[in-house]
This record gives sequence, C-alpha cells and structure tokens, in this order.
Amino acid sequence: MSKELVFKSVFWSSLSILGVAFAMLLYVSYQDYVNPKHVFGSWIEIGAPNYQTEVLRFNEQGVYRNDRLISTNFEFDGAAITIRTGSGIFVYELSGTFNSPQLKRTQPINPVQRFIRQGFEHTVSDQGNNAAQLRRSALSEHFNEK
Repeated sequence: MSKELVFKSVFWSSLSILGVAFAMLLYVSYQDYVNPKHVFGSWIEIGAPNYQTEVLRFNEQGVYRNDRLISTNFEFDGAAITIRTGSGIFVYELSGTFNSPQLKRTQPINPVQRFIRQGFEHTVSDQGNNAAQLRRSALSEHFNEK
C-alpha cells in the first residue's frame, strides 16, 4: 500500500512540476513575442519619391517621424504597433518576411504607406506601388519586348 501511495505522489508531483514549467515557458515566450525591441530601429517608406520619403524610428524614448518626436510611447502586441499622437491614432502591422521585415499602415487607411526596416532596402524593388508608375512600367515592358 505504501509503494502505491509513494508512486502516486511522485507521479502527481512530477506532472505538476512539468505543468508549471510548461506554463512558465509559454509566459516567457509570449513576453519575448510582444517585446518592443523587435521593432526598435529605423523604418524607411517604400514607394515614395526620394524627396518625400518618411522615416519612422522606434526606440526607448518614443517614436520619431523624420527625426521629429511624434509620441513618447507606443504599444506593440507582437503583430501591430499603435501610436497615439495629437493628430490621431496610427496603426502599423508587421508584414513581409524575416529576410524583408516590413510595416504596413492600416489606420488611417489613406494614403497607403509601407515601410521596410533600415538595412533591408535591397530586398524590395525600387519601383513605387502607385497606379501611374505601374502603368508606365507595364507599357515600357510591353513595347520593349522582342
């Protein structure tokens, strides 16, 4: 009878320890996932003319747009960045890939803005994404064939 009691207590104790360890692993993993350090750095606008390109910079002090402080804090939930400024709320979603990290502005919707992390500019084409540039590119390709 005592062997059975010892076995049950060891089994349930081990199972409890494993459960607590797994829960702690999940918690630490989630905390790393939502850590704002993943978005710290400069993000350069894609598809804008050189004279009008915006640069967002996130760091511990806040958010800077073109080297001007626009907010002293921001929220990052692992998938989206929310910035509250005097001009309203701006929401940017992480997109792209590990080799080409990008941000897409989802609020306000217009004008459409996409940013790429500084140092990864070579992973996107130099062409803009507006309709006029796409039309010119398509016409150029059509007439340059053969």
